[in-house]
Amino acid sequence: ALPALLLVALLLSALGLLLSNGIRQLENFAGVMNFVIFPLFFLSSALYPLWKLEESGARVIHFLATWNPFTHAVEAIRFALHGQVSVQSLAIVGACLVVFFLLAAWGYDPQRGMLKRTGKPG
Repeated sequence: ALPALLLVALLLSALGLLLSNGIRQLENFAGVMNFVIFPLFFLSSALYPLWKLEESGARVIHFLATWNPFTHAVEAIRFALHGQVSVQSLAIVGACLVVFFLLAAWGYDPQRGMLKRTGKPG
């Protein structure tokens, strides 16, 4: 379970880095939570399993959930806690981790760093 948890933690960290590139003030993070993180959470399989979404006829939500990286993060952890491996979920989480991290590194602006704002290190 530890490798799955570590991979998911890295994925969420990379997503946080990516989102922080566009946030100018800490106060704006509440909007990011409302419009990015919560929809990703609610459209994942964290609350309802994918098979239940498909069985209930919620085809659009099921389709969105299958393309959601949070779904595959939840599935990777769920399988790991049962002593199994979901290779597909781990691969998708790993691919999204790489994409999010590369986009965050590409969008990073060192001119906006703490040293530039305060004029002193730390």
